[in-house]
Amino acid sequence: MANRPTRSLHWWVSMALIAFGLLMMLALSVQGLRSQGLVEHRIWRDILESTSRTYAQQWAADPATPLPRSGVLRSWFVQGDAFPADVPEYLRSASLGHHSSEGSVSDIFDTDDVFHAFIAPLGGGRLITIVDIDELESQQNRDSLLGIVWAVLFIALIATVIGWLHHNLVRPVRDIAARMQAIDPASPGERLPTSYRQDEIQVIARACNAHLDRVERFIARERSLLDQASHEFRTPLAVVSGAVDILRRQPLPAVSQPVVERIDGAVASLSEVMAALLYLARETPSSELAADVTAVHRLLPSLMADHEHLLAQRDVRFELGELEPTLVDAPEAMVRIALGNLLRNAAENTDQGRILVAVRDGVVEIADSGRGVDAADTARRYRESLRAAAPTRGQGLGLFLIGRICERFGWRLAIEPMPSNGTLARLDLGASLLPPTDLG
Repeated sequence: MANRPTRSLHWWVSMALIAFGLLMMLALSVQGLRSQGLVEHRIWRDILESTSRTYAQQWAADPATPLPRSGVLRSWFVQGDAFPADVPEYLRSASLGHHSSEGSVSDIFDTDDVFHAFIAPLGGGRLITIVDIDELESQQNRDSLLGIVWAVLFIALIATVIGWLHHNLVRPVRDIAARMQAIDPASPGERLPTSYRQDEIQVIARACNAHLDRVERFIARERSLLDQASHEFRTPLAVVSGAVDILRRQPLPAVSQPVVERIDGAVASLSEVMAALLYLARETPSSELAADVTAVHRLLPSLMADHEHLLAQRDVRFELGELEPTLVDAPEAMVRIALGNLLRNAAENTDQGRILVAVRDGVVEIADSGRGVDAADTARRYRESLRAAAPTRGQGLGLFLIGRICERFGWRLAIEPMPSNGTLARLDLGASLLPPTDLG
């Protein structure tokens, strides 16, 4: 299942406010349209017809009954062409039936008045009844304009709230994240400020500072244990190494010499690995710790000689290719462990043929004619070693140490199958490469 894109709280609140604003504007628009429809509603027809019938009944009972000539509702009885003076000019030539200044036929009236009228026959003349809705339409127009003003104010309010949220919520959180990212683990005592105006942001900052306090105490304990472990390991290793030197001076049987050599090699290897682990456990950047300069082109032949015993009783040989003079700004122990593990892997996976070692343009290449490797599996295990805080059980320290060393110095390791049988390992030392002028 594909990962869903994540959205910030600010985005959700902003979308909710915008949706609420659109809904409010839609409601105002619908209300305005419905209000404007009142001036064209059929209720005016019913009112005019009902009023005309009432006036007609009154006139039939008493022709002298006066009709209303002022106000919103007015009426006139007209016989022939004898129009009263106050009858609107635009109604004098109108036919029987309903008439209105609103709707599709409103253009036949040359007037600014807003009205509905009904002309009905009465006796030998006509009964003209008109209702003036000019004031109603003016009120509706004012309400529509007020609705537009409210809509604009509401949009401005939503924009203001979104901006306020960004200023008071998003920016402080991003500021805390940036400050947290900028804290250097090698500089104890760095903390986040707690002077934010928002109480919630202050709570987050205090919680982060409390976590930093616990992390610093944890690191201090680990460093103390590391220093003690270093001391406790170095002492027995020094004792064993001294004992081996004494044994070498003694007249031992020939069968004992390989055993002494294996002990000496194991002590040297363990000392080297321990030094590497202690070095990698430090948080100080390598540029501040590594004062050593290693000549890779001189180190490779000695490393190949040290690993010759891995090729015993097999038709395999080390071969030196191009050794371009190469100096790197890194301790020799780190370079030795990285290259030594690559040589060991090549030797263990090659039954016959050769292992070609070369260095050019700051890249060490180790090509073997062995069984080859699964490039995808090797790449996966290498990526896992970079993410892991400790070596995976059952896989040893080799790949883990190479991954940590490459991560510390910015080196790049690529392991890929050869076109024929075999494997090519390429260790790019470019991040620590010294310029040619430093070569001695």
